[in-house]
Amino acid sequence: MPQSRDELRAGIDPLTDAELSRMTEVVKAGFSGDFEHAAQGLSDSCGRVRAAAVAACQRLGRLDAALLEAALGDPEPEVRMAAAKAAAKLGGGSLVARLAQEKDPLVAEAIIFALGEQRNEAAYPILCEAATSHPDALCREAAVAAIANFERDDSIVVLEKAVKDKPAVRRRVAVALAAVDDPRATELLHKLTEDRDWQTRQIAKEILAIEEGDRT
Repeated sequence: MPQSRDELRAGIDPLTDAELSRMTEVVKAGFSGDFEHAAQGLSDSCGRVRAAAVAACQRLGRLDAALLEAALGDPEPEVRMAAAKAAAKLGGGSLVARLAQEKDPLVAEAIIFALGEQRNEAAYPILCEAATSHPDALCREAAVAAIANFERDDSIVVLEKAVKDKPAVRRRVAVALAAVDDPRATELLHKLTEDRDWQTRQIAKEILAIEEGDRT
């Protein structure tokens, strides 16, 4: 079975027994309500322990704005990713600025997802740009999904460009078109029913069937 990107990254830098023990204690603290021990992990020397501490503090409802911002600026990508995932649920964080600075595609993808969940209007043009020009395909895919959350009809301009991308991105485009009230969206869906990727074709057909059912 192929490994996920997180698993591949985790395998690059295996934990020592001591680090694994500290991370286990942090995770336990997050489930037992022990904020003091969970927060101690935020200053651990191991990035993966710090990432676990971010998740533990979030679970306890104690990840405030200052802690979140510090985690978003952590030198280790695992910690920044954990912070972005927390921001998707909690809100907050200087995600727009962070996305512009982020070099790690996995972290960028997590930030894009968080911006879509937050529906921050200031992020919309940046997400539109990422949907068509980000160098990482997963980030472009995430950006298409994110702009769909805004349910803005003017996103059709971006989707018409993104539909020329890889199959995974085109599938996201097909889904995103369902939220666009524009004749061009229906026209594009009809074109996607003939896409060379069968999943894209299937998604487009299902969305069109729903639209046509709504009109009857």
